[in-house]
Amino acid sequence: MKLKPRQRWLILGFLLMTTLLAGYFAEDEPENVHKKQRPVRAASSSVAGKPSNQPALAVPALQAPVPQGIPPDRLEIDPFRNKSWYVAPPPPPPPKPKAPPLPFQYLGKVVEEGRAKVFLARQGQHLIVHEGDVVDDNYTVLQIAGGQMVIEYRPLQEKQSLAIGSAQ
Repeated sequence: MKLKPRQRWLILGFLLMTTLLAGYFAEDEPENVHKKQRPVRAASSSVAGKPSNQPALAVPALQAPVPQGIPPDRLEIDPFRNKSWYVAPPPPPPPKPKAPPLPFQYLGKVVEEGRAKVFLARQGQHLIVHEGDVVDDNYTVLQIAGGQMVIEYRPLQEKQSLAIGSAQ
């Protein structure tokens, strides 16, 4: 069955009109969807003093749930933001602590009965030390030999040496 062009246009026009009328008269949302809510008449819906016959539904505004812990200005996601797989290396470990410089100044040395005594000055105080002495709970005199005195800084167990003149 072949249709003439005029018949074809009439059928298409009829279908178009039917679709438009169905869209115009169709309800957006059925009333029984919100069973818990009651219809509320809108007070300002009167046109030219005539009250409206259609009840207005109280429909809550639909809102997306807001994630917790994210500031509001960060909620938008930019799909075109720069992305990088680069991960910065971890920071280098802090340097190993070192003993402070020796606070002692060499004043002199005396050897009596094969045992050496060393005279030191520290912050205006004069000290006489032997091997094995502990000074201020921080320094231990380990060895006095030759032209060197070996002192250990006790908190870090680090050895330091102090020049004490010529070897005798």
